[in-house]
Amino acid sequence: MSVLQFIPSGHVAVVVEGIGESTLLAAIACGVRRTFRHLVGRWRVTVRPIERGRWRLELSGASGRHLWLFAAPVSGLPEIVVEKLEEFLRSSAAALRPAIV
Repeated sequence: MSVLQFIPSGHVAVVVEGIGESTLLAAIACGVRRTFRHLVGRWRVTVRPIERGRWRLELSGASGRHLWLFAAPVSGLPEIVVEKLEEFLRSSAAALRPAIV
């Protein structure tokens, strides 16, 4: 008999560039990890500025690589990053649900 070993979702690497404020960094990391708490596998979330007021959010993991470009103030990043990731997970789960007949 073999036992499957699942990597807990605590294995979410969160990389944020262009922000020096520790409270914002902690809020982004906490929100991302909370969003992925029910998933298994290794995930990486990267947030970086692309120009003034515009951001690049990248998710890499079991489902491949996903990218979002958006405008947001630095202070709103924790909420917006989590919102975009949650929407992605909801739409991915909906696509996998069998149609109710």
